[in-house]
Parts: sequence; structure tokens; C-alpha cells
Amino acid sequence: MPNTKELRDQIEAIDREIIDLIATRMEIADELAMAKKNSLQEYWDRGKEREVVDRYLELCEEVSLSESEARLIAEVILNISKERQKQLFDKK
Repeated sequence: MPNTKELRDQIEAIDREIIDLIATRMEIADELAMAKKNSLQEYWDRGKEREVVDRYLELCEEVSLSESEARLIAEVILNISKERQKQLFDKK
């Protein structure tokens, strides 16, 4: 059985991966915002937001995370993405 330091080291490595993946997701969301701006679309689509939340609910259920945990994860990621896209959209 691993000791607490080994477990904490594993968590730290996973945290690095999570941050890298979130950063990549945000870069893609930035590109999406610019594509939407160039095609005169709104920066945020509530229907797509619901689809993303539903996807998180489904994915989290597959790995035994609760609905409330799934919603929290989706909320944080979507809020960051929404704010970044809004800022990019508002640039002249």
C-alpha cells in the first residue's frame, strides 16, 4: 500500500495533467470564439452550454462521480470559457 507521500505525489502529477488539459481546452475555446466572431455569431450559446453540461453528467456517471460533482466541474470550466470568449469577443 502506498504511503501518504506517494499518494500526494500521484495527485500532484494528475493535477499537472488536468491543468494542461484545461489550458488546451481554453486555447481551443479561444479559437472557437474568434471563429464565431468572424462569422457574426454570438459568443455564447445556451443550447451548447446545456449539451456540455449533459456530456459532463454522462461522463461523470461513467466514472462514479455524482451529478452534483459533474455540475460543479462543468460550471467551473464553462464559466472560465465563457469569460475568456467574452473578452475575446469584446476586443475590437
